[in-house]
Amino acid sequence: MRRPQGHSADVELATLLDALAPVLIPLDITPSRLAQIARASFVKASASQAQMKSSGRPHLARIAAVTGLTRSEVKRLVASDYKIESPNSENSPRALRVLNAWRNSSTYLRKGKPRPLKILGQPPSFDSLCKAHSGDIPYKVILDDLERRQRVVVSRKHNRVAIAKSRARGENASREHSALTFAVAFLREALQHNLVLVRRRERIASSSNLSDSYVETAIASRLTDLLDQLPELFVKRGTRKRNIVNVFTLVSRSKRKS
Repeated sequence: MRRPQGHSADVELATLLDALAPVLIPLDITPSRLAQIARASFVKASASQAQMKSSGRPHLARIAAVTGLTRSEVKRLVASDYKIESPNSENSPRALRVLNAWRNSSTYLRKGKPRPLKILGQPPSFDSLCKAHSGDIPYKVILDDLERRQRVVVSRKHNRVAIAKSRARGENASREHSALTFAVAFLREALQHNLVLVRRRERIASSSNLSDSYVETAIASRLTDLLDQLPELFVKRGTRKRNIVNVFTLVSRSKRKS
C-alpha cells in the first residue's frame, strides 16, 4: 500500500533531523531553540506567498492558517522583520541554565562576581544551585557537563567548584559549525527548483584489495580535473566571465556493512 504523501515527508524530515541533531547538540541548539528559529523561518516563507493585494503587506490571518501559529505570534514576527529572538534560559541546555543563574543570582555572587561554591553542603552550594535551576537533572550530571565544556574548574578533593576564567572555543564546536555552514549552502541551492540543473548522487565501488588512501587519492584527482575543466566548458578564454554554476564537492566514505 502506498504511504500518504504527508507521512513520506515526515519520514524524510525525520531523517534530515537525524543528520542535523549530532551537529546541533555541540552548538548548544536544543529542540526548543530549533522550534523558535523554525517559527520565524516558516512565517517569513509564508509571508512571501500571502500578501494583501491592496497594500502588499503580509496577510497575517493567511500566514497563521498555513503555519498553525496564532495571529498574535505571526504579527509579532512580521513586525520584528522575522528577527530571531536571542537565546534565553528556557531554550538553553540545562547546564548552561545553571551557569547563567550562577552568574546572575545574588545568592551566588560575591562583590558582583560568581563566587566559588562547595559542591555539596549547605546553601549556597553547587548542589543547591542545581536544585533551583536544573529541574530534575542531578547536580553530578550538570557538573560533569560543565567540566566537559571547560566552563568550570573542579576540585573534588576539596569539594569546590568555580567558574573558569576563560574558555577557548572547542575544536568540536568549530568543526560542527563548519559542517553546518556547508550543509546550509548546499541545501539552499538544492531546494531551489528553478535553479537546479542536475540532481545526482553517485556511489563509487572499489576492489577490497585497494587501500583506502589509494581510493581517496584517485577520487580527489578526478574531482580536481572536473573542477579545472568547468571554466573551459562554459566560458571561452578572453571573454568576460559571469557566475552561472555553483559546484559543491563532498566526498565521504560509505559505512561498511557489518
